[in-house]
Parts: sequence; C-alpha cells; structure tokens
Amino acid sequence: MLTNSCRIGAVFLILSALPAHAERLTLPDIAAPTQGSAQWIARSMRMNGLPMSLKAFASRLSPDAVLAYYESELKSSGSHEVRRAMNAPWHVLMFKSHDYLITVQARRAHAGSEGTILVSPALDPARLKAQTDFPRPSTTRIVNLQQYDDAGMRSEHISLSSERAPFTEAQAFSQLLITHGWNVIDTRPTRESYRGFVLEAQRQAEQALLVIIPDAARPSTTAIVVTWKKS
Repeated sequence: MLTNSCRIGAVFLILSALPAHAERLTLPDIAAPTQGSAQWIARSMRMNGLPMSLKAFASRLSPDAVLAYYESELKSSGSHEVRRAMNAPWHVLMFKSHDYLITVQARRAHAGSEGTILVSPALDPARLKAQTDFPRPSTTRIVNLQQYDDAGMRSEHISLSSERAPFTEAQAFSQLLITHGWNVIDTRPTRESYRGFVLEAQRQAEQALLVIIPDAARPSTTAIVVTWKKS
C-alpha cells in the first residue's frame, strides 16, 4: 500500500529540484515496476508552469532493483543522459531524452519499496513562468505554484510571500477579492499561528481558502498559502 508519507515526501523532494506557462502536453505513461502496482497522484498538473504527471508506486522489489528495472526499460526506448543519485532515504533515477525528463524515486518499505514516477517535458527553464489568475495584491510574490487539471477538476495551490504584516495582507486580499466578484464568507484568526488569519471566499462554483501567517523562516515577513478550487 502506498503511504501518505511516501506521496507527500516524494512530491516535495522531486518538485524542489524542478525549475521555477507552457501548453498542456500529452506525456508518456510509465507503467508500474515489475512485482508492483501504481496509482495516479496527478495525471495533469503544472509546477511553476512546467507540465507534468505524477504517479505513486509500491513493489516487492528493493529500491535498487526498481531503479535497475527502469534503467533497463528506459534505455531500450532510446532515452539517454541517465543519472543516479541518493537523497536518503530516497534512491533517485533520472532519464533525460530530447523530449522528456523522467524521474523515478524509490525508498525501502515494509514489503519491498515505494516511490514515485514523475514525467515532464524537457523544456528550457527560461521558457517557463509561474503565472496565476487568482487576485493578489501587488505586494505579494509567487514562491511556488501548483496547478492541477485532472478529470475536469481544476485547482491551484499557490504559495506567496510578502514583506507586509499578515493583518495588512488579509485586509488587502479581502478587498481585492470583493472587487473581483468574490464573496468573503469567513475571516478568522488561525489557531496554530499567532497573528495569522484564515479567509474563505466563494464566487459561483469557485472556492478559495487563504492562510496568511508570519513566515516561520523569516518572522518579519508573511507567508500566504491559497488553495483555489476552480471547478
């Protein structure tokens, strides 16, 4: 069984290594490893403008055996620039061809191994741009943007940063959303973070949840996380 820690940990480990809008592409579907199974995390998503697909897998093979299996399979397809890496506890295998970048991660699990398969086009990072249509004050900057488009469900997960205080940004977001036709249905202090705020907003079928808190790494700044369900 694929654990939540596998999915979450692997997603952030892979995505942290990717470059910071590209048209939707049809990406190759990489099968589960031998003696294993796989399931989709996202069939179609974008990270900072980069299209990609992401699967989680589990196998009775060891992490090294999983990577060896994919190395053999992908080499036979003509992929090149093969590279292995170790980022404990993850074993990482990367294949780059002219068209695609495939990253397989595996770590030891109780019954063998578990991990992820990420596929993205081999695009020049200079062509990519993190861009969202969600209303935001000009005082905020995008730190990370995840965009999902699976089975008609469209959503975005937006991480922002600001030099202004949480209260000031909460007011600015509230006023801006109202200007753009949103209804702010709830504004409340966060329970976990002092000086933080949670905003809930709705516009027809769209829903948004904003968490605005002091940045733990830089307390003088503000971290903002927006979960926007478009449809």
